[in-house]
Amino acid sequence: MSANSTNLPNSVTHKNHLLVVIILLGVIFTTIFVAPPAAFADEGDAPLTFVMLSQADPAAYAETVAAIRAGQGRITHQFPPRAVIAHLSSELRQQVQTHPGVALVLTDAANLALLDTYGSEARRLATIWNNLIAPAAAADLNVQFAAEHPAYNDALEPPDVAEANQLGVSSVGGELTPNYYQTSEFMAGSVAVGIVLVESDGSVDPQTENWTADEKQQVLNEIVAALNWWAEKNPQANLSFVYDDHATEPLSTGVEPISRPYTDQQYWIKDAMNGLGFNNSTSYFSQVRDYNNALRDTHQTDWAFSIFVVDSSADADNYFSNGYFAYAYLGGPFMVMTYGNNGYGPANMDAVAAHEMGHIFRALDQYSSAAQPCDRRSGYLYVENQNSQYGTCATNEASIMRGLISPYTNHALDDYAAGQIGWRDSDGDSIIDPLDTGLPVSINSLNQTETTVTVSGSSEITPYPTSYPYYDSFTINTITGVRYRLDGGSWQPASAADGHFDSATEDYTLTFEGLAAGVHLLEVAAVDSAGNVSDTFSSRTFTVAGDVETGLHTVLYSTDDNLLSQSSTTINGVAYNMPDQIIAQVEYRINGGQWQVAVAQDEAFDSDYEPFFINFTPSQPGVYTIEAFATDADGNQETDVAVTQVEVGADQSFAVFLPVVIR
Repeated sequence: MSANSTNLPNSVTHKNHLLVVIILLGVIFTTIFVAPPAAFADEGDAPLTFVMLSQADPAAYAETVAAIRAGQGRITHQFPPRAVIAHLSSELRQQVQTHPGVALVLTDAANLALLDTYGSEARRLATIWNNLIAPAAAADLNVQFAAEHPAYNDALEPPDVAEANQLGVSSVGGELTPNYYQTSEFMAGSVAVGIVLVESDGSVDPQTENWTADEKQQVLNEIVAALNWWAEKNPQANLSFVYDDHATEPLSTGVEPISRPYTDQQYWIKDAMNGLGFNNSTSYFSQVRDYNNALRDTHQTDWAFSIFVVDSSADADNYFSNGYFAYAYLGGPFMVMTYGNNGYGPANMDAVAAHEMGHIFRALDQYSSAAQPCDRRSGYLYVENQNSQYGTCATNEASIMRGLISPYTNHALDDYAAGQIGWRDSDGDSIIDPLDTGLPVSINSLNQTETTVTVSGSSEITPYPTSYPYYDSFTINTITGVRYRLDGGSWQPASAADGHFDSATEDYTLTFEGLAAGVHLLEVAAVDSAGNVSDTFSSRTFTVAGDVETGLHTVLYSTDDNLLSQSSTTINGVAYNMPDQIIAQVEYRINGGQWQVAVAQDEAFDSDYEPFFINFTPSQPGVYTIEAFATDADGNQETDVAVTQVEVGADQSFAVFLPVVIR
């Protein structure tokens, strides 16, 4: 494959300090206090659904989108402020249907004649939907076509980024989020897409091309279908596209693009960007980047790129005068296609666009004539091109990055191209690597006034490390909440210091009032938008003064569903005391039986903070009551016995907490 609206506003602490780091098995920790992201849910009962408002209403549109997200729907396409395409459960479809302003909620084809009552925009969006669920048949072009139409490497290097890399300015050290140049670095999250058609006006070149209404509609249909190909290919990437439509009303240019070499794109792209009000730069690449970043800011997306389509319906070969017909810049900021795309034709524009979008997110060409070697690396994860047909590579698989039509119709994507766009899950946790971030959390201050305790702390996402040599690691994840529990109780939400958990760095606050006298244990962890959970708690013990004989306190860690297997297993807990008051022993009993001695996690009860475990071998299925209490070195015994219940199932398995004290 030869490749290649409006002006938008641009604890680890020593035991002597009574702190502990408790390491949990990730699956158990996650199920305790955070629901899995909607993107990873089973979508068997959540088919692709078309939701359209009766009229363009920004407020009603925003409320509808918010309702879909609150109901765990997975939005894949947005056409603000009028329509949404999303995976919705039957229950959520019913809820959305009754939402103010919603006219249609469809899982099958729309009756276009009925759509006319809602205006031309509604019909245009419904046509996109109909094509998405029932695309028109197109010719499959394969080996013979490739032999007759040898392709150039259509993945180009953006010249402005190359210059910025040499100057060391494309990466801003210490930035947690993507910068101005980084608008499409790995294929995950939300993406703003500017669709731009240009129309020659005859002022410079003779006008030979004119967009028709049907042609403009087909461009929209084909592009949305191409992007949907990627969105449906990997739900773990949680792809969602927001469109800025400049296809319905093409932008004016003085030149006739198809009659010139592709290198003359500087003239008609500059005309188009000037028409959108992005005229503050002499570089047309900067103009497009300004446009993309404005889209990203306006729609609050993670990424943004532009798609330019040149009319070629009256051109004999459907390519530029130097032989190119489709190409894209690695990492953006844009891709270009002609309407006919050489021999592919308009009906196969979706396959062409899907291939070019791979380049936008740094996938390399793999067809032989592109001459891309096996050991060339690309992408945030800096993955080799070991499925290339140029040379003897590790694999030889059908893939969208080899061009042609069959990889598109067969949904083919090889592992190396997938890795180049960031679709690799090294630890098998269903979170792709670029989204698999760290979430350290800290307790920064704890202030007490009698029985009132005020806590403040912070969390900051640690990005998955990039191997790409030209910039630092960054993340598109945001912290979506901080959770805490007191004395081993249930997990509760903390408050964001600024009112919202919505960025890569967040401060939080907690306030406790009327706490009982004695020693209390506070544990804190964070969660983010990709479903990551802090690997370790931040923990703090504190004492509330009062008339108590002892500060002894024992906590038994209960499970999420308290269901154990009928085999030897472990129940964990912790006992703690007033500062420097040594815990000498922890005892437990099961179902009112004899008291037995628990085992200290570090093999000795000799401090004021002692994680412990109970070896439990149930005799049969059923419900078991477990009690535990502590005794200090002076012989004082805890008066309030800790109690938990567990249910033992004959064929169930379960994983438990593994508390660890780090000295």
